[in-house]
Amino acid sequence: MNEIALLRTHGPDAPEASAETLNDARNRLVDEFPAASARRTVRPVRRRTLLVAAAATTVTVAVGAGLAARPVDRPAEPVTLVAVTMPEFPLTLRSRPAVLAPPRYSYEPDRFLAVYLSDGGADDVWLSVRDKRPDRHALPSRRVTVGSHQAELYEDEHPAAPRQVTVTWEQKSGRWVSLTGHGRFAADGALLRLAGDVVDEPQPIPLRVRVAPRGWRIASFKDDTILTLRGKSPGDMLAVQVVASRDPDLLHTVMGAVEERTVTVGGRDARLVRADEMWFLQTEVPGGAVVNLQAPLRLTVEQVIAIAEQVSVTPRGR
Repeated sequence: MNEIALLRTHGPDAPEASAETLNDARNRLVDEFPAASARRTVRPVRRRTLLVAAAATTVTVAVGAGLAARPVDRPAEPVTLVAVTMPEFPLTLRSRPAVLAPPRYSYEPDRFLAVYLSDGGADDVWLSVRDKRPDRHALPSRRVTVGSHQAELYEDEHPAAPRQVTVTWEQKSGRWVSLTGHGRFAADGALLRLAGDVVDEPQPIPLRVRVAPRGWRIASFKDDTILTLRGKSPGDMLAVQVVASRDPDLLHTVMGAVEERTVTVGGRDARLVRADEMWFLQTEVPGGAVVNLQAPLRLTVEQVIAIAEQVSVTPRGR
């Protein structure tokens, strides 16, 4: 029976069903209830924990009564993996004070940040790079010099927060640099001496991935532990996170988990979970770090494994 005949027979303009037809349908429906109850399985309650939660919406349309709804969005293009060039932080402190640990890096589209933490947390320093001048018009400032560059010094004081001082300058055309000091580095002289030690020396990001779907771009990374890439479609997201240790029960941890299996990543056993809307893989990378990788289901198992094999984590030294 084609769609036209189906609409004529069962659609809104079809002839009214007879009492005998309605009776027969009612009896068959009642008979189905026990069978449906016997087939129903109860899935275990899972903690709703995810590396990154992302839900995709599918648009559906029903054509006439009795026809199943079907998606109308276009099918996704096939995924091809290509090499990825990871961004590097363009600057470094030439003479890092002993009180400061090596930097941790974070990135978002309008800001690249290196945070130098102190042991006690009072003497931290933030070094950031932007492609446009930061908006600090609400703060009073004064002109200073950093090397051969004209700069502005801002003092940002809040009653409930420690004093911090920021110096900002255009280091080269289209690159604006800001250095913010706390504690001992919130003194004008100490901050300006530190600013004079900022030099061009690109620094690699400790968490790196070397292959990804074609056309996907680095969207963000945070504190050297979370890296995300995005494609053009809303559901096109790849996320990698460094975690403290392996999770022994991913099937009950990953939201919407359907099945779990053991796979091999770089010669090591790894756990792969297929969830309702994603792949979730946990593996150990060379050096001993444990990472979680989240990818859309339109990638194949082989592609998820190939990406995981190209993830690296560089240990942080002092």
